[in-house]
This record gives sequence, C-alpha cells and structure tokens, in this order.
Amino acid sequence: MKLTLLDRSAYFKGLLLLIKRDNQITEGEKKLMTKIGQTLGFDKSFIESAVKELLENEFITDYIQSFSDRSIAESFILDGLKVAFADNEFSAEELEHLTKIASQNGIDREWLMLLIAKYIKHSDDLNTSEFLFVTKYLKDEKIEAVDIKS
Repeated sequence: MKLTLLDRSAYFKGLLLLIKRDNQITEGEKKLMTKIGQTLGFDKSFIESAVKELLENEFITDYIQSFSDRSIAESFILDGLKVAFADNEFSAEELEHLTKIASQNGIDREWLMLLIAKYIKHSDDLNTSEFLFVTKYLKDEKIEAVDIKS
C-alpha cells in the first residue's frame, strides 16, 4: 500500500499538532519533523516554515486526523511516539492527542496502552531518528500490521 497525498498531509499535520501540545518546540523535535517531512516528500523550506510558525498559526487547529487505512494510523502512532519522546518527555496532552487519533481510526485504547508500554520498554532502540515507521508505506507493498518487538 502506498500513502496517498491526503495521508501524507494528515501524517505531517498530525505530528505538527502533537509537538504543539506542550507549547514548546525543541531542537530535537525540529530535526525529527524535518526528517519526517522530507521523507513524506515535502519541501524543506515548507517544513521549516510550518514548524517555525506552528505555535502562532491560528489556522492549525486540534483537528483529529483520519487515515485511509488502520495500518497507516498505527504507523502514525509509532512515529508519533518518536516525536513525543524527542524532547525526552511524554506529556498528558500528547497522550490525549494520540488516544484521540487512535479512537478516530478504529484503534482501541488497550492496544494503544500496550503499544506505549512496549515502546517505552524498547525506547533505547526505537527512539532514534535513524528510521521512521512511515517508510513502509512509501512503497507499493502491502503491510498487514505494525509490530514492534514482542
């Protein structure tokens, strides 16, 4: 499955909204958002402008993203955890945002909490910018499920 342009846009905007939740944007978050944005095919100047203006942009609302496929939403949540932990904190507001996205995309809260627990347990391996979960969907192959370490 390949990401549609709408999915790419929702993915990037959803992650922007996630880093906005704590009203501060760290250098780590900026670097990760630049990498994600470029991976999704967005121009670097667009990405930098979107991040720079994020806190002041009144048109970026708390809209909850929907994706064309549940597996893309699962991937979004995993990359969202990378973004949320980029500042070495995981706030209640970030958890709330990811929970709403999960619910909007048919992912139950129990699965999300289990995923977060697994992510935290393996955060030394997963919390790097060396790989992104979304890259699976930039090819034409079908991926059935997102599975981090058991």
